[in-house]
Amino acid sequence: MEPRPTQSADRFAFPDGSEDYSKKGARIKLRGTHEFVSATSAVLTKTSRLPRKDTAGLSAGILLGQPGFVPLQSASQLEFGELRQSFEYFITGNASARHSPEDDRFAGVPPVLAALVTNDSADVLATAYTPTDAYHAPEGAFDAVLGIETNTGRFVPPVTEGDHAWMSRPLPASVFSPTEQKCLATGIYFEARGEEVKGQAAVAQVILNRVRNPSYPGSICGVVYQNENWFNRCQFSFACDGIADLIIDRRAFRLAKDVAMAVSAGKIFLAEVASSTHYNATYVNPSWARSMQRMTQIGSHIFYRTIGGGWS
Repeated sequence: MEPRPTQSADRFAFPDGSEDYSKKGARIKLRGTHEFVSATSAVLTKTSRLPRKDTAGLSAGILLGQPGFVPLQSASQLEFGELRQSFEYFITGNASARHSPEDDRFAGVPPVLAALVTNDSADVLATAYTPTDAYHAPEGAFDAVLGIETNTGRFVPPVTEGDHAWMSRPLPASVFSPTEQKCLATGIYFEARGEEVKGQAAVAQVILNRVRNPSYPGSICGVVYQNENWFNRCQFSFACDGIADLIIDRRAFRLAKDVAMAVSAGKIFLAEVASSTHYNATYVNPSWARSMQRMTQIGSHIFYRTIGGGWS
């Protein structure tokens, strides 16, 4: 004699533990205890619940503007962002669609520089700041399908009144090479290692501003060592003072390298320094300073912006 099944709300269960789902309307649960609804379905469900005005007795063309009526276009605008995230999640298969660039503000930034960070994202070429976790999928999945053009991801400084046109140029891709970064870190080390990190970042910004300025060499090494063979007449005194450039303080040099990359990548941009291409120590009074616009003082350095945007 076959065992008599026991009936539950949605299935028949036999004493041996087996179940019969042949009952009409039986509900089969997948492994786990949660039911999953796609995010896209949720968006469409939410859209369908938006209020609609009773159209009985109204003719075509008179609904827009009626109180309480939400046109489909408005519904689309309200839900587009969420639908876009859902689509990207479906395309990429990871959590990047729910990830905000603000979450990456301090990613890869040493704690000592965190207070100076001014940009959520870094220049796309600055691989030192490229996240590789599950929250970062290949960019543009949704935009590629729709044919939407997106930003290239290069850092361009914010240009304000009084700045020069060349400030709107992204830096050459070569500035992220090990050789160029070493030149920038060396310049920071010898010119500003005794300064606070903000003072070091300001010196780095001046060097990079010169790289952008067509009146100067188009590379970091070219700028740092410009006229190095002119004794005491080069652009950065350490390069032509006749003293061997020995890096003794390795800890200070590591910090200089961190500052160099952060400023190159646009993670740090000092608005008060802006497009300055010159600075001098507070204990000297160079004649050229009178022909330039004084911008700010940070630590023991005073920073200047040229009036015409050129060499001087």
